[in-house]
Amino acid sequence: MKKVLFFLMLFGYITHSYAQRNVTVQDSISLQADKFLGIDSFGAVYYSNDNIFYKEWNDQQWQFGDFILGQLTYVSILNPLKIVLFYEPSNTVVLIDKYLNEIDRINFNTISEFKNLSLVSPANDNSIWLFDINTQQLEIFDTITNKTLVTTQPINELPSILRSNFNYCWILTSETIVKFNIYGSFMESIKNEGFTDIRIANNDLILSNENNLYYRTSATGKIEKINLPEIPVKQFYVTNEILYIYHQSKIYSFDLTPQKN
Repeated sequence: MKKVLFFLMLFGYITHSYAQRNVTVQDSISLQADKFLGIDSFGAVYYSNDNIFYKEWNDQQWQFGDFILGQLTYVSILNPLKIVLFYEPSNTVVLIDKYLNEIDRINFNTISEFKNLSLVSPANDNSIWLFDINTQQLEIFDTITNKTLVTTQPINELPSILRSNFNYCWILTSETIVKFNIYGSFMESIKNEGFTDIRIANNDLILSNENNLYYRTSATGKIEKINLPEIPVKQFYVTNEILYIYHQSKIYSFDLTPQKN
């Protein structure tokens, strides 16, 4: 009986369907990269090759790398004038300007408020979100004073993804997707129905599950499956309402704005 029940539950999960969201194909550009890291609102392309971070814009190229820091774990171009790089092996955050010149670096092994970081993302002004493995807390950290400004309650599940904009942040765990505001206050929690990554489109979310993408409208909680051509969704990025998917040395772009009938 238990096996039958499990099969029915599994079948119900697999056949769960969503409303469809159509998108408009815009363009594609060529890129040779180990990892595609995004396109900002000015059209600059960011990527990494051999652990070097690159920016290309208007036929110009800039780069940043420091092999002493170990593997580049995370990049945020939310603010293209102050880009956030996180190197988990050395527990270090590096801030760089639009020309990829170093502004500052924080080694969290050596500051007075030692933290063991697994996730980092920008907040606002001179602050960043971070997740401290030791305390299992999400924090807002001031990069000028090297002090914690806000701390949430401990989080029971270890988050795998942290995304933010200037007003909110979301964390993804195996069971839930949780939203906090810039004051560290809990906003909402939704069930994670097998999603493995999230991106922010304005204040809405793009959710990924295997080779599928879904659009979640924050105001209503409605989730729609995004109708895409047969492109494997391994690396994707969102700038405002433009979705970028990187596959086989091509960046494909799609307009997420709802189409009028």
